[in-house]
Parts: sequence; C-alpha cells; structure tokens
Amino acid sequence: MLFFFESITRTFPRGAVSTIEDEEDADVYEEKQLEELAKTSNTVVVDEQTGKKSEEEEAQSATDAIITTTSENTTQNNAATTIAEEKKKTMRVPRIWESNADAVMKIIDRDDHDDSEDSSDDEEGSDDKHTTYLSLPNLADLQPDEAAHEILSSSAGIPSGLHKRLTTMYKKATSHECRAKIAEHMALFVNGLAEETKFPFDDFYFPNTCAAIPRYADWENLPAGVSIQDIQYRVYQPPKETVPEGTYLENVDELQLVYVILTHDQPEATIRLIESLNVSGKTKYVIHVDGKEKADPTYERLVEYAKEMNAKPGTKEEYIRMVPNEKRVRVNWGGYSMVEATLMALHTVFGLDYYDEHPDVAGREVHDNPHAFAFHKLVHMASTTYPLASNTEIRDTLASHPLDANFLHIILRPNNPHPSVWNYFVECDDALHRIYRLPALNKDRGNGVDIYTSSQWFIISRDFAWYLASPPKDSFVEYYLKYIEHVVVADEAFFGTVLRNTHFCATLHNDNFLHLQFDRWENEAVGPRDERKCIMKQPNHCGRSPTTMTLDYMPVLELSGDLFARKFDDIVEPLIKDYIDLRREKEEERLKQESAMVKEMKDKNETEPDLPLEEWEFQGEGVMIVAKETIGDIMPLCMGLGEDGNQVLLRPCFKEDVPSTLSAGWEEGAVIIEEIDGFNRWDIGPCSSDGELKRNTTGELEMIPGVYAEKGPSCGIKVGDGPRRGRCLDVESEVTRPGGLLNVFPCASKWYQLFSFGNGTIAPRGGIHASLPLHMARQQEKKDKEVHQHLCLGVVGRGNADESAWIDDDESEDWDPWEYDDVERYPNGRKTLQLWRGQQLQTTPCSNEGGVIEWFYIPFIVETYDNEITDEITTDISEELGETSEEL
Repeated sequence: MLFFFESITRTFPRGAVSTIEDEEDADVYEEKQLEELAKTSNTVVVDEQTGKKSEEEEAQSATDAIITTTSENTTQNNAATTIAEEKKKTMRVPRIWESNADAVMKIIDRDDHDDSEDSSDDEEGSDDKHTTYLSLPNLADLQPDEAAHEILSSSAGIPSGLHKRLTTMYKKATSHECRAKIAEHMALFVNGLAEETKFPFDDFYFPNTCAAIPRYADWENLPAGVSIQDIQYRVYQPPKETVPEGTYLENVDELQLVYVILTHDQPEATIRLIESLNVSGKTKYVIHVDGKEKADPTYERLVEYAKEMNAKPGTKEEYIRMVPNEKRVRVNWGGYSMVEATLMALHTVFGLDYYDEHPDVAGREVHDNPHAFAFHKLVHMASTTYPLASNTEIRDTLASHPLDANFLHIILRPNNPHPSVWNYFVECDDALHRIYRLPALNKDRGNGVDIYTSSQWFIISRDFAWYLASPPKDSFVEYYLKYIEHVVVADEAFFGTVLRNTHFCATLHNDNFLHLQFDRWENEAVGPRDERKCIMKQPNHCGRSPTTMTLDYMPVLELSGDLFARKFDDIVEPLIKDYIDLRREKEEERLKQESAMVKEMKDKNETEPDLPLEEWEFQGEGVMIVAKETIGDIMPLCMGLGEDGNQVLLRPCFKEDVPSTLSAGWEEGAVIIEEIDGFNRWDIGPCSSDGELKRNTTGELEMIPGVYAEKGPSCGIKVGDGPRRGRCLDVESEVTRPGGLLNVFPCASKWYQLFSFGNGTIAPRGGIHASLPLHMARQQEKKDKEVHQHLCLGVVGRGNADESAWIDDDESEDWDPWEYDDVERYPNGRKTLQLWRGQQLQTTPCSNEGGVIEWFYIPFIVETYDNEITDEITTDISEELGETSEEL
C-alpha cells in the first residue's frame, strides 16, 4: 500500500515511496539527553453498555466522559522534559495561526439581550458562518465553578466542536468498544490542553545507534562529492577476502529460507505461490490469514493444505505453519494491523506460540529454541506476490551477500512532514479514526531518531527477524511500537525506521528485489472511490495501491532484474503466471547448463568458458539510429545528445567533413566511431524474449511478434558514450499522452523506458514506440479522453494529426523554421526533417503519419592497427553484420 508517499522514480527506480516536504520551517532544537522517557497517559473512558444509543447520544456521553476525565486526572505525558536551546530561526514570510482568521465563538450577555438564544448552524449568517453565538448569564455574577459549568454544559459551548467531531466519527465506529477507544484517545489531547501539559509523544526520545550510514536530511544541498545516488543506492556486499570467515555462506546449497506470507482470500493462489518457491528441505513457510470472518474459508483451506503437506510421505519435518486462529489479526488498509500481523507471523516463525501456551517451559528467550524454524533469510511477502526469477537465481542472489545482510527498500532521507498531515489515529471496527495531530519524530526536533519511509516487503537476516519478533527490554522497537500504533500506513514507517535507527543499519542492502507498479491515487478514481484510502482531513488527500499485473506488462517484469513482483490476481489475469512459469523453467535449465560447464572447466583446470549470450543481448559496439528520410541528405540526422543536458535531439550524425566520403548505400554497412559528432551511439538491450528482432541488409530492424506480445520484444535503449553513458531513453517518465519529451534518465525498468519496433501494424515500419500499460489506457478511457496506447518517437508540426489536443499553444511571436510554407520539401511533399535539426524529440501517436520518424540502425566498428604493418588498417567488424548474429 502507499499513502502520501510518491515514488522518486528517476532517482531510485524501485520506489514506490518518498517523503512529504515541509510546508514550513520547523522549530529546530539541539539534541540533549532526556531525564526520563515520556510515558503515555492512562486516561481511560469506562462505560457500561446498557443498550444501543444513537450517534448523538454516544457522542454526548463520550464528550462528557472526556471532560470529566480531563478535570479529574493529571496527564502523565509530562513525565519527561527536553533540555534544549532554541536555535535562531531564519526569516520567513509573516503568517498568523491557520485558524485565527475566523472567530469560533462569541459570548452574549443574556441579561443585556433578553431575546438572545444560542445560535444553530441554520441561523448562522453567510458573513460569519464560522462563528457560534453563545447566550449565557453574566459570568461575573457566578462562582468560578458555576461559570465553568455554564460554559461546558451548554450545547453550543466549548465542547460543541468536540461533540460534532465525535458524532461524525461514530457514524463509522459503531461498537461500544470502538467508540470508547476513540473517546479514550481523544481525552489524551483534551487532558493535555486542560492541564497545560504535553500531548502524547511530544517528548518522545530515543538515541539513534546507527553509526554506519551518514545522515543527509537536505537533499537539495548535499555536500560536494555526494549525490542522491550515492545515498540511495547503498550496497552491502563486501569482497569475501576482506571479511572474516563465516560472513558468507560458502555453499549455496545449504541456504535455508523461510517465507512469511500474508493473505486474506484466494487460498489457491497462496498454494501456487508456495509450490512455485519450494525447494525440498530448504524452504519453510509461515502463513497469516486475515482475522476477519470473511477470511475464515481461506484459513480453513490453508490449514487443511498445511496438514496434508506436512504429513506427506518423505517429509522429514514440519515446513508449513499457520499463525494460530486465535492470533490472527484483522488487517485494515493503512492501519497498524499490518505491522501487527507481520510481527505475529515472526512470533510463529520462532516457535513462540508454543511458549505462550507453555509459559513454564524454558527456551523462549533464545532464537534457536527447539520450536523455532531454522533459516538464514526470511522473505516477507503478500500472497499477491509471485517470483519472477528461478529458485536457483533467487538462492544464488541472496547467498552472494553476507549472512547478516538485510534487503529493504528505504528512502534514506529522513521524513519531515508538516504537522498538518501527520496525524494520530486509532484503529477499531475495521477502520482508522483520526484523532488529532501526532508529533512527527525527527532528529532535528530533538527526538534522537528519524522516521524513514520504506516498503513493508523485505528479506531480512535471522538476527534482525529475532530482534523484531522478541524486542529486548528498553530497545528502540519496544518504545517505537507504542508510537507507530497511531501512524497511518504504519507498515511503511516501521520496518525501515527500525533498521535505520539501530545497529542493524550497517547491514542494509537498499533493495528488496521486489517490482511494484503503482496505480492512480484514489482521489483520481473515476466513479466511486475506496473511502478507506481517503482518511485525512483534506478529503482529496488519498492513498493508492499497486497495479494488478496484466499480460501486456510481461516485458517490464522480465527486464526488471527483480526476484519478485506484485500484485497478481488470478481472477483478473489468469494467464500471466503461466508465462512467468515458462520463463522460470527456461532460466532454471540455462543456469544448470552454465553451472555444469563451469564445473567441467574447473575440473580440467581450464579457464572459465565464455558463457553464451542471453537471447536479448545485442552484439557489437552499439548502433547509430538514423532518421530514414535523411539518409540521402547532405548531413544525415540521428537520434543523439548534445554536449550537455539530458535532452534527446534530432542532430547531425557525423562530423562536418565526413558526409562527403559516404558512398551510396552506406546505411547497409557500418560506421566508424571516431567519425561521429557528439553522443550518437546507442546500445539496444536488454530486450524481452517474446518475439524476434533482426537487422536486415538494408539497415532496418525486422520485428516478428511473439506468442503474447503483438508488438514483439521490448528493449531498453541506452546512451553509449559521454558523461551520461548507461542512462536510458525515457518518455518523460510516465507522461501518458502524446507530446512527452524524450530524455535520458537513470535506468528504471519501467514501461516508459522500454521501446518496441514497428513492422507496419501497431507502428510504422522502422518506427520506435513505447506502449502504455493496459491499466493506464483503461483509466484514460474512463475519463473520456482520447487514448493513444502506443506512442511513437517523432517531431511536432509535421504530421497529419491535429496536435492541438496534446501540444500547448506557443505564445511566442517567433515562428519555428518548420512553420513556414515556402521551405524545402522531400519528393513525397513532406517538409524536410532538416528543419527540425537540434529539436528535442517527443512522442506522437503512431498513427500520425509524417510526425512519426522511421529509423535505420547502423552498427559501429572500431579501427584497430596491425602491430607489424603500421600503415595497414584493419577493421574489427562485429559479428552483427553476419547472417546468424543479426538476431538480438
């Protein structure tokens, strides 16, 4: 799930998450040691449920109880005080308190206004709609307690706002227990106001014990030599020769994995997931089924399956466990319950359920007790996850890192939200209820620790799993659990925060090997929206969830380089897992063959063999991508980069003196790297495997559709030269309409960085196009927008289509060269592409004839010199010109 955290895709492509920036400067304090840690108030509302009450009656009872409790109890939230000195604040624009502009209440002396009454919502005028008029006797004539009683007992008095709030909340909270819980936590804040003390967690402090990762809070002003990539792409894979023996697992066959799976429906999908991952004797599973009644059939089916598999002949030990029925957690979107369900599953992994039933039996305090699963790595996933890689690749990848490595995806910038968007929630009646503002933890605010946004899906070491399952007394987890219980989307603020603020941070490899593609925000939904994801004060401040993978997304999954992906739905898309399984089987067989080859060569004391190329690899020194219409021009035009910037331009292919030496049909041969001008060399690949690509003798790429991919293979296109070498061609990152500008950005294995090649069906022959995922195209249809699912590379102002729908009017009085009629044209009547020389390429509908550019692909060669005959030049022409190796 994702709430208000947007992905920073160009910087760190795995993310689906990032932090909200400050809306104003916060008060900044020097970090000091607290005299003692803050304690939570024990204010409780106790009420005997004698019968069903209306929402108004329940709200009034709760309001009275809160006020009574407030006046009788002194909060314990002030048990600790922070010793700090306030830093000088930077100058900022003057501003008043956000609610101070409108009067909330005006008190009228009843004795002076005989006909006055308390105002109601209906009586409020439009000019003072925020004002409540409260008619009271002359307060000066009353005793202090009588005056206070008059104010608090009036239906339109100070408690009226609280009464309205509770009434609204009780429309969603219907049980006695939930309504009482809301009142209890509301009382904490009312109590803090009445007693002039701290609100909950105002004084939270815990020292950060992470010394291995530098803290960079301001990513806009990083120190010289430090980039965002340096921070975010943290790798934990030290050379084996530099670390003590035992840091790595020497034999990958000994690797033991335990998969923790959270599910709520479709039990057969969970069973298929288990069987797809199973390596006999080397994998174990713990399953948590949502505690709601509607998930009971799923629980019963999986209990039956676990018993059957554990009792299967040849099974030496239990390898599938269910979190016990009585410990199932009712999981709700955005709630702390997701964290609780995960921790309960870890509880089961270490056999602690047994010790809960047998408290007198010794062994609970150790992670290797007789009832704990033995494992090296714990993989946490949802049942909507599915493996992309073969089991051999999964095991090889994890074993190539130290045993204590922890694989999480964390945004390594401290989260510093504005107070107005960081709220205190309670969870009950299968919903979240917003109480008031929650102090955001940040080291600069004197909390000692920072909150970090991360994915809730991870792969962790046994030591870290034990730390989470059985937190040591007075540990960070023990204290932080009390705080995180009240945070919305707690799972994305818990696991990464715990690791980043403890000594486990030294073992972070910042990649969870999970591919996610997020859908639209819930407030952008066409039609009814899921109100569970819109729980903030601002009604359009909503969350979102991952997209369900469809078959058209297969190329992205194949080329992602990840071990797993989510989410999958066997009802929505029943075929995609079948195709993934075929790929995994093929990959498994290839890895076995390679392993056998390597072993054979080692046994013969020979050097390791050159392993065969992957089927998607493009051989040679890269290609020049030339606009087909300009092949015969004095200066052919290519797709390339300028001397600086990320813009992809239509620019000269060669240095000025080269075209005169080109012979007719030069595009059918090869070109010399030294003759190009600027950065016009591109590497095509990797490419997806469904379908074929071949370069024919005329310089075109022939595309043959695949079994499920009508558009054929999808490929990344990377810069081959210069300071931006290795960056990927990008359709302006997720621009879903024509007119997206072509740039090069860090490679992300997303749809907007994968391109297919036209054969005259989806796109013109020779055209290059990106394709919107099906779910995005459907969203455009629902919004009654014209849908262009396939976006070709081209130029503006040349095609037959009406481009005004996606191109903004240029208010400049200066005309572009191509806007004049009396300009040079090709024999086909089209304006010469030379008019667009130096212009940034952009996307256009593949049906826009004339606007779409068709391309040739000319391989490069590197000149080499014979050592014996210095004047004789030989060219090392890549096998790409040969008959067999023209395949990609």
